[in-house]
Amino acid sequence: MDVRQQRSQAALFAAALRLAATAPVGSLTATALAREAGVHRSTFYELASSPADLVERALRAELDDLRAGLLVDGDPDLDRAVTGVTRGVLEHVRRHAEIYRRGLADDSGVASLHPMLARHFRETSRLLSARARLRVDLEVAGIDGVRVEDTAIHFVCAATVGAIEAWVGSDDLDVDAFLALYLRLLPGWWPHDRGTD
Repeated sequence: MDVRQQRSQAALFAAALRLAATAPVGSLTATALAREAGVHRSTFYELASSPADLVERALRAELDDLRAGLLVDGDPDLDRAVTGVTRGVLEHVRRHAEIYRRGLADDSGVASLHPMLARHFRETSRLLSARARLRVDLEVAGIDGVRVEDTAIHFVCAATVGAIEAWVGSDDLDVDAFLALYLRLLPGWWPHDRGTD
């Protein structure tokens, strides 16, 4: 991506997050987003297939940057890394609370952020697993350990998104209070910083 495309993408991402904070994603148009970003409509379609796609890509870019900053190679403290990434995601969700309230609602339809957020948590978990740092300490008779770990990752990630949905739908977006509750809900076999429980 050249410098011009990077500037256009940054402008479109910022415009998407601004407009999606004030109106449902389903009501946004490519024309309005391009105008808000100060780019041509054709530039919008070079970078996204729809307004919902653009909003998701903008949120995902922030989440990817967050993960890259918190998951440092060689960090021996897996529990602290998992809790730190979770805290970072919660702060991200709080910054974009209106977008997530709509995107995690039951009626969010094609603008649902459930899959994107669950995928982010799964990718983070798999990245930790690939670095041989995340190991699910759980055995189930007759089921291969790889399958147990994969199922456990899906289970925890989907439950995490459900918990975030309940939190962002509330009036109290206190990250520390919610994180304390969330960490208490996690199964004992999932890594997290138990000092913050």
